[in-house]
Amino acid sequence: MTREDFEYVDDQSAFDALAPIFASAPVLAVDTESDSLYRYRERVCFLQVAAGGKAYLIDTLAVRDLKPFAEACANPAQVKVLHGADYDVTCLRRDFGVAFENLFDTMVASQLVGREQLGLAALVREFYGVELDKSLTTHDWGRRPLDAKYVRYLADDVVYLEDLRSKLLAELERADAVEAATLEFRRVAESAASREPFDPEGFRRIKGARDLNQAGLSVLRELCILRDARARAEDKPAFKVLGNQTLIDVAGSLPRDVGDLRRIQGFSDFVLRKLGADVIDAVRRGLEGAHAMSLRPPQLGKRPPEEQQAVAEALRAWRKAASERDRRTTMAILPNYLLGRVAEARPRTLDELAAVPFFGEERLRRYGPEIVALTASPPPLDEARRRRRAAGARDAKNDGD
Repeated sequence: MTREDFEYVDDQSAFDALAPIFASAPVLAVDTESDSLYRYRERVCFLQVAAGGKAYLIDTLAVRDLKPFAEACANPAQVKVLHGADYDVTCLRRDFGVAFENLFDTMVASQLVGREQLGLAALVREFYGVELDKSLTTHDWGRRPLDAKYVRYLADDVVYLEDLRSKLLAELERADAVEAATLEFRRVAESAASREPFDPEGFRRIKGARDLNQAGLSVLRELCILRDARARAEDKPAFKVLGNQTLIDVAGSLPRDVGDLRRIQGFSDFVLRKLGADVIDAVRRGLEGAHAMSLRPPQLGKRPPEEQQAVAEALRAWRKAASERDRRTTMAILPNYLLGRVAEARPRTLDELAAVPFFGEERLRRYGPEIVALTASPPPLDEARRRRRAAGARDAKNDGD
């Protein structure tokens, strides 16, 4: 396949005619483009599929029934290759109900073999000597018609993936990480599709919120509620209504009137006319409710038991040592999410360890006895932390040497 072998599809009947191609291709390379920088609720705007020696650029604002493609994605006999698949998998499942079987993620594969540069552009540059134009990443993919330069960008994101899979699969085999990769691919494929609702406590995660007093936090909360309501009504991302730093500046200075807002960066004449009075009302509401604002976030769950914390600390220190000893990435040995599951389960036998989801037979054979030795009899928490700090200090010294 060359960079010129592509077809633009913006008609349902033309897409339906691709069904035999999708059904017969042993490998499909897949990517999507959404409009998250331009809408309150993002949409998948383009689906790119390379199959049968050609790339198909599908306008999913015009083509709404993806059944032929979805059937191929659900077929375990066909390989689906994506780069950084978790986002695409989530979006396609959310908007079109597409589920994936037999997925290969070229970014995950690159992580597992220890590559430092994980972007598709870096991989294409290394393996094919081609510079991909990534200056169009932030384009509004919901706009029509599409200029020719954007069509070229869409095609480039899939034309290299099938061959890139072959090269990375060889690297996984040399690193003895095929099973670890397969488990990670399966986990990504099972990613849940969801739209996160507005979080009324999300204001606490804004940079600078921790520096505010009780009144400032209360005002910040009201400002975030106002911003979300405006973003929803205008169908735009919240940051395009008012930026986080602007919210922090308002919450820190507590302006009394629209005139005070003029001294805060982000309040142009246009924004003042549009939002000034509402912002001052939000400040007033925040000050009125400040007495009820807690400086600490609500407790979302119990702190993990001390034994679980000790197991996690011990596993981190062991994993670092095992990575140096075996010359394998920590992700191949025990990825973070799996380390957390093992620490929570605290298995005392190999059978119990094998029951941890996504652990895998190869990982059990290679590292099971060492892990169970830690989880069955973990050191005290203070000792586990001391060992981890010592491992970090050794790394720092080696880096200096």
